[in-house]
Amino acid sequence: MPSGPVYFPGQRVACTPLGDRLRVAGMMEFRKPEAPLDARRISAIAEAARPLLRGADLDAREDEWVGSRPCTTDGLPLIGATRSPRVFAAGGHGMWGITLGPATGQLLAETMVTGERPAQLAPFDPLR
Repeated sequence: MPSGPVYFPGQRVACTPLGDRLRVAGMMEFRKPEAPLDARRISAIAEAARPLLRGADLDAREDEWVGSRPCTTDGLPLIGATRSPRVFAAGGHGMWGITLGPATGQLLAETMVTGERPAQLAPFDPLR
């Protein structure tokens, strides 16, 4: 089990440890939000990851799902304070939400607690 997120660019597969399981994901897909899950896509992701994940039983999958990913027009997430002093944004990560969520949460929590925005969040200002 990897200790953190791993991305395999050649296969376009991202793996994220979730408890005692591994989330294997890939292939951002542009389709209607109500379209059903396409089992061929799930199989393609599993087959791309199979040679890289020795010991993983990619046929014992659980919680297969597909869903919309919030994306921004410039491709950068929205992380930080909004015009309302009581509303903060943390979204628009595209297919990287689960992978980048912990770092986003930590940096946003720092902003909310201290009132100061870490320099790393400057490019992701929701009011840009």
